[in-house]
Amino acid sequence: MADELEEIKARKLQEAMQKQQMQVVRKVAALKYMTKEARERLSRVKLVKPELAEQVEFALIQAIQLGQIKESITDTQLKKILEEITQSRQKHV
Repeated sequence: MADELEEIKARKLQEAMQKQQMQVVRKVAALKYMTKEARERLSRVKLVKPELAEQVEFALIQAIQLGQIKESITDTQLKKILEEITQSRQKHV
């Protein structure tokens, strides 16, 4: 019983560490690949619609990993990304 409890604790700790690591990766991506205005907009979106902001962050991370993003994302580009994701979400509902 004690072994099971320790195993559960270790698993929960590992999950928390992985979640924290993903948050750091998203923040670094936002800082490095977004203009100040785009970062500010994403921060405001995160306050109102955290799920939407998370989807945008994941999309940006994927695009960065695939080499599709070479320059910083501007506020205008971020608006377009937000619109596309919002429209995509509405189609699935």
